[in-house]
Amino acid sequence: MPELRHVAGAVLRSITGTQILSDKLWATQPALVLVLRRPGCVLCRDEAKRLWQLHEKAEALGISMNCVVHEWREREIEAFAPAYWPGPLYHDVDKAFYKALGGGQVVKGSSLSLLNPFSSTWARIRKAQQQVSEHNLVGEGLIMGGLMVIGKGEAGVLYSHLETDLGVHADHAEVLQAMQAAAKTAGTGPA
Repeated sequence: MPELRHVAGAVLRSITGTQILSDKLWATQPALVLVLRRPGCVLCRDEAKRLWQLHEKAEALGISMNCVVHEWREREIEAFAPAYWPGPLYHDVDKAFYKALGGGQVVKGSSLSLLNPFSSTWARIRKAQQQVSEHNLVGEGLIMGGLMVIGKGEAGVLYSHLETDLGVHADHAEVLQAMQAAAKTAGTGPA
């Protein structure tokens, strides 16, 4: 599990250009942070859209849902938000969340699975294309993303998932369980 100190105090830039320190995201309530590989990616757009479907449950539990990207290409961001992620979106300037998921280093995947049209990666791509019609190949697509559920205040990272292969995302049932645990430890959500 990544240590909170690896992401606390990271500089994040919002869609409006405002800079905040990352620990503001979980200072007063638990937070889910989607660590996105690439905003134009069909797999990433599909995951963001599907994950956002948990928004009402997260809100009922008192958990904020946030997304970070490692590169900020204005056109890509405009195409991604709010169509695929209507919530808070930040540029992780120093890739702190990416490094934390990778144990201190940014983890890069391999494009070899893209060479085999019968690979599990291509199966995931074909499935995502059924839900996402617009996507592209613009930007760095091999820096692996993931997800974290962070407890309120100093509670720490309660759940993390590192993408091990392109499009291998966190199990939503596990994410929901982690959000419920975060809400319970923070005393948020329904009584």
